[in-house]
Amino acid sequence: MQNPKLNVLIYPMLSVNNLNADSNYIIIKQLCNELLKTKRYNFFLLIDSNRKYIKDDLNSLVKILKIPMPKSKKHQVIHFNSNIFREIFKKYAFDLIWNNVVEQGHHFRYFQDTLLDNQRFKVFNYHHYVIHRSLEKLTNYLPCTHILYDQIVGSLGTDLNFFHTQYCFDMLLEEANDILNKDKVQLLKQKSVISLGGYTNKIKSKNKYDKFTFIYNHRLDGYKNWQITFNQFDQLWDEGLDFQVILTAGDKDNINTINKKPYCIVKSFTKHSDYLKELSKCHCNTINSRHETYCISIAESIMNEQITVLPNRCTFPELVGEGYPYLFQNIEEQLEMLRNLIKNNIRQYDYSTKNKLTLKNHSKTIGDFFEKLGKPEKNDIFNKIKKQKTKIEIKKYLSKYNEVNLTVFKNFIFSLGYASQSFPNRKIKIILNELGYDYNINLDKYQKVHYE
Repeated sequence: MQNPKLNVLIYPMLSVNNLNADSNYIIIKQLCNELLKTKRYNFFLLIDSNRKYIKDDLNSLVKILKIPMPKSKKHQVIHFNSNIFREIFKKYAFDLIWNNVVEQGHHFRYFQDTLLDNQRFKVFNYHHYVIHRSLEKLTNYLPCTHILYDQIVGSLGTDLNFFHTQYCFDMLLEEANDILNKDKVQLLKQKSVISLGGYTNKIKSKNKYDKFTFIYNHRLDGYKNWQITFNQFDQLWDEGLDFQVILTAGDKDNINTINKKPYCIVKSFTKHSDYLKELSKCHCNTINSRHETYCISIAESIMNEQITVLPNRCTFPELVGEGYPYLFQNIEEQLEMLRNLIKNNIRQYDYSTKNKLTLKNHSKTIGDFFEKLGKPEKNDIFNKIKKQKTKIEIKKYLSKYNEVNLTVFKNFIFSLGYASQSFPNRKIKIILNELGYDYNINLDKYQKVHYE
């Protein structure tokens, strides 16, 4: 059978109680919706059964699997419930694990009890954060040396590590150099790829605010240095400049502090699409963060061609491209840039990186890696079964059915004298694919594909 669909299990890292507003969920949703247009994938998304989740614009072909997860991401990254995953891996056959909890990469890769290493599912570690020394004293992540160690081992033990930016990879490598020997550092490099991408296409504007408007769509916590940013806004306001700031993210305590500022308007959105509509009305985005692995909120402003006034550090130079005029070295430069933008009513910039930052570009890149990883390492698996009688019995069984339940078919194979070590689920899926069956995610069965 040519080009059977890849079965991909997605393990997200969740941070907030409202799953629909979780940044990692939004990333996954955007990419799934785009990748499903190719008709090459079956996606299975694990979500926390104890958190609020409402049906949104996630493609209905994504199968939602609800399991209990730790409430805190600090706890999730060190938690691996082998009982739950054993049941999931017994029921479904996956080609690939899209793993967003990179600390668990090695556990996923070697979880299956099989003698056939080349027929294990592959693990794609999707790096969207890094425990790094630049977080020290800024967040509750430190001291988190145990998570740092897990992150390095999980990255070393996976099949492939994907990084959005060079800076993100460099941070992990900096920590790895202090822990691993040279050979293992080299292996980590060989297992890692870096590609700049994004999670939206061009964000069009219908009704921009008349007043010069900043959007502050960043969290109000430690490493974002949000107090410095709002001190800058205070200074500009005290100078008599006319502007407003739309705040769309933050924790309750600090929102109450910011909400008292005369130039600030706090808005809350349940749907990501409503948030993007609000973002599209604004003109400028600025931040003073000292630690980033990507920064989706800045990328979204770039895709709306807003001015972004950014520190000349972290991931920001990669996001805006060479020659960008609004990267500052210190807060004095930042203040002067902001003052100039407001006074001269500069509201737009045409970025050289905008095509690289599109969802379309990013999904193609991810899809290419999925296809390469998910492709069976060996062909003609069925014909390589040693016992001729086994092949005859399998063909005889399948000749009776146009639809096959994986568990029932697996039990039939085991009745012929085999076990999971010699016939793991992925090997069974490959055999079904070779014999003309593809998985129908709606029916939860493998269907015979008839070509016209």
